[in-house]
Amino acid sequence: MKIGLAGLPMSGKTSIFNMATRAKAQTRDYLAQTDEINNGIIKVPDARIDKLATIFKPKKTTFATVEFTDIPGISNAESKSASKTLANIRSCDAIMLVVRLFPGEEVPHIHNKIDPAADLDELSLEFIFSDLEMIMNKIERLNKEMKAGKKPEMVREMELMERLRKTLEDNKFISTVELTEEEEHGLRGFRFLTQKPLLLIGNCSDDQFLSDSDSAVQSFKTACQERGWSPMLISAATEMEISALSPEEEAIFLEEYGIKESGRNRLISEAYRLLNYISFLTVGEDEVRAWPLQKGTSAQKAAGRIHSDIERGFIRAEVVACKDFFEKGTMVAVKAAGLSRLEGKEYIVEDGDIINFRFNV
Repeated sequence: MKIGLAGLPMSGKTSIFNMATRAKAQTRDYLAQTDEINNGIIKVPDARIDKLATIFKPKKTTFATVEFTDIPGISNAESKSASKTLANIRSCDAIMLVVRLFPGEEVPHIHNKIDPAADLDELSLEFIFSDLEMIMNKIERLNKEMKAGKKPEMVREMELMERLRKTLEDNKFISTVELTEEEEHGLRGFRFLTQKPLLLIGNCSDDQFLSDSDSAVQSFKTACQERGWSPMLISAATEMEISALSPEEEAIFLEEYGIKESGRNRLISEAYRLLNYISFLTVGEDEVRAWPLQKGTSAQKAAGRIHSDIERGFIRAEVVACKDFFEKGTMVAVKAAGLSRLEGKEYIVEDGDIINFRFNV
């Protein structure tokens, strides 16, 4: 699961990256833009795993993880550089688009007006033009191939490409197009930018975070809502300082200021949700572990996340809802209350299911 942090130069992507990963990557100014990409693997916060670990006291505790990659700013000043940047974003599974809301020092060669709506328009157009170029190239190739004979699959693909072309030319993202499962599968190889899961991060000041009336915040939220995007406000500069604290110091700081959850945890949890992932859990004295899984996955496929032999030899899944376990306190009590279930291979795994797979190979 790889999430790319993208945005215009000076939007604060690296500060967001440092906050999320607790890294100390050097922030770049506009005049020192490089092709360097920062990568970091981070644990997905999960209070259930923390609680289960205190109960089972396992030798090992394993959280689900997400990979964050900090990609240099998108700039159309250098077409070669912009093309490389977009290619790096294309390799990610989802995009966190960082938009600057905070006021600050002026930067030569770029517009200094804080205008989130204009920034979003610029970024959207970069994505749309990049995808449109790929589609036009595909249409051109299909036209050449169809001169030698129109096969039914070619005709269907051409019709799909024309639909996507019209959507992009109407300034809309491919993610707004209703696709069949077959069409969805056929588009996977393109890795279209405008089809990827997208989360909008408004990088703001502390004052802006606390004020819905701020003009930049209002502009950002309105622009997101118009496109059906989920906006999130993060004061990256402050949150980066909080993330540098020890877990104990961070807990004291959050309690002192009445903050329920750090921006870091909100960001990571939202990233997990963005990818449409849930976690099923396995427990025992050896290990308590969260296993990331796409929502809607069957029990047999979930077994394959642990080992292919378990999927192949799947018999049943013994399932206990995490909330039921916490309520009863032990597996013995859960079973006595009739809250443990045996599910077949087609059972759709729910978030927080504690599963013990029965298998035979």
